[in-house]
Amino acid sequence: MDFKRTLGMAFAAVGFSLAAAPAVTDNPYGVCAHVSRGELDIAPQEFKRMHEADINWVRTDFDWHGVEPKQGAWDFSRLDKLIPLAKQANVSILPILDYDVPWATPAWRHPDAWGGYVRRIVSRYAKDLRYWEVWNEQNGSGFWRDRPSGANYVPLLKRAYEEIKKIDPELTVLYGGTAGVPLGYIEDSLKAGAGAYFDVMNIHPYHWQGVPELMIAEFRDLGALMKKYGVGDKPLWITEVGWSTALPPVFYREVLPAAFRRAGIDPAKTTAAAVCDMEKGFSGAARLNRSGNLAMFRQVDEIGLDRLRGLSVERYPVLVPTGGEEFPAEYIPALVDYVKRGGTLLLPSGLPFYYDLRSDGGKVQVNDKYLKQFHIGWDAWWTKEGVPEKESYQKPAPEFDGAFKIDFKPAARFLHDRNLRPGDEFIPIIEAGTDTYKGAVAALYKLDSDLKGNIIVCTTLAVSETVPESQQAEMLPRTYLIALASGVERIFWYNFRSGEWQPDEREAHFGIVRKNLEPKPSFRAYRTLSRLCPSGSTVPVLTRSGETYLAGWTRPDGMKVWAVWTSLRPEKIRLDVRGNVVEALNHLGEKQPVPGSGYAASPAILYLVGPESVSAEPL
Repeated sequence: MDFKRTLGMAFAAVGFSLAAAPAVTDNPYGVCAHVSRGELDIAPQEFKRMHEADINWVRTDFDWHGVEPKQGAWDFSRLDKLIPLAKQANVSILPILDYDVPWATPAWRHPDAWGGYVRRIVSRYAKDLRYWEVWNEQNGSGFWRDRPSGANYVPLLKRAYEEIKKIDPELTVLYGGTAGVPLGYIEDSLKAGAGAYFDVMNIHPYHWQGVPELMIAEFRDLGALMKKYGVGDKPLWITEVGWSTALPPVFYREVLPAAFRRAGIDPAKTTAAAVCDMEKGFSGAARLNRSGNLAMFRQVDEIGLDRLRGLSVERYPVLVPTGGEEFPAEYIPALVDYVKRGGTLLLPSGLPFYYDLRSDGGKVQVNDKYLKQFHIGWDAWWTKEGVPEKESYQKPAPEFDGAFKIDFKPAARFLHDRNLRPGDEFIPIIEAGTDTYKGAVAALYKLDSDLKGNIIVCTTLAVSETVPESQQAEMLPRTYLIALASGVERIFWYNFRSGEWQPDEREAHFGIVRKNLEPKPSFRAYRTLSRLCPSGSTVPVLTRSGETYLAGWTRPDGMKVWAVWTSLRPEKIRLDVRGNVVEALNHLGEKQPVPGSGYAASPAILYLVGPESVSAEPL
């Protein structure tokens, strides 16, 4: 499937009919599950639950250290047990060839040992497993065990590809799923020849601080990059994507209120402004607000980017411009002016303004380009020698001792005071470091120079990366429909079962079922989508008008189905439905009244089954 061609059709018109016969989907529904690790014993029960939602693909690690725990001592007993269980349950496994062993680390520097592992494991299971993914998130140092490099990934990919194709040329090799959509890393690998050594491109387009609609620009940019290097005809898969439903971290419940008190602000008596401008493709801090993380304020008003110019400090003493590291740089001067006039910026997650969000939805990494204007700054292991890659402790700074408890979420990005001017004050809030290094991962910049306001910064990404269960359920079907409409052939949700080892730990709550396999709302949303858009349906066609998205497709039984939604907030639309509505359902499969011409679209999908055509436009 040519995903560039499909995306090119995506926003052609608001109203359309499905008279043409486009490509059809082929078993697009998958999940990640640790059935090759700790969940092996309950794999049969998991497979049974998956089938309830018509999920037939499971991605899992075939860890090198799991089959060769000691050098030369091979043990395939766990995988030998898993394969027949999956086969009996009619579940297709996507194995990941990944990670190193103590005698061959990092793996890319030990090609013969790596090649031996690949050869042994693939030859053993090639008859039953026809797809093989080479590594996981190799653009992150934690998994790569070395400084990530697109060029250095190529030798490891090449050796795996050659070993796999020697065993059976018909086996399919996947590029290792990247953390996010790192175009620079992918281009470096393509420059180094990676295009000759994979059959399927593969990404993990997480937007924990945003919404699924942000993926659209990423698919477009990746498609253009692949075309540039002659691999534009290769399929695209997503082997991880999802949102966690962990409880909001203690950072919002205890740390921020203490920080605001130190700045002389009582959140309970304050109206804050949170930026949200989906017309310009920027979700800003809206999801952060709608997840309840800003509930400390008396009121939160969502404002567009253009309102930042001259924003009233009296009306909005606190401004949250973004929930993460992205911000449109053309509006930086408006933020500086706001702080100059005494306003307080809250930058709650990650490196401030690390990415410039372009008007076409793409983003450019700009590092600390704009931070001197705000008198703030940060250090990281990749920018300054001696900075640790991971801190070993976090604790309240002395001034805040006893004011809050610490919910340890590593940042490895440390704030500094080197950009301060006379009159400014740097007040650490959370100290972090190692035995040989001490810094701050959260701090208050109390400014009294040419800038007269405050800036509260926390560099830990994890403090803004969870959603309520209701929002996870809304985002799941939107993710699949957007991806399929953009030409993605197969999507694996991360993950199937939540570990639940800690209530506010992000990693423990990605699942669509609970630890005891009880379905979460997102499971119901998955089941509803797979029933209404089963394998063999035409590839959905996606359009947008205002903030409303409309997708349409035809099922294998010939029934047309439509889905309408918004990305963040409701929008009143004129809905023109032509033909009989057999069924109207929400994203959870619950029956809904057939809407009239006036309808309030929302982030919860409305499905319409049966109409010949549907169009929508804002009222």
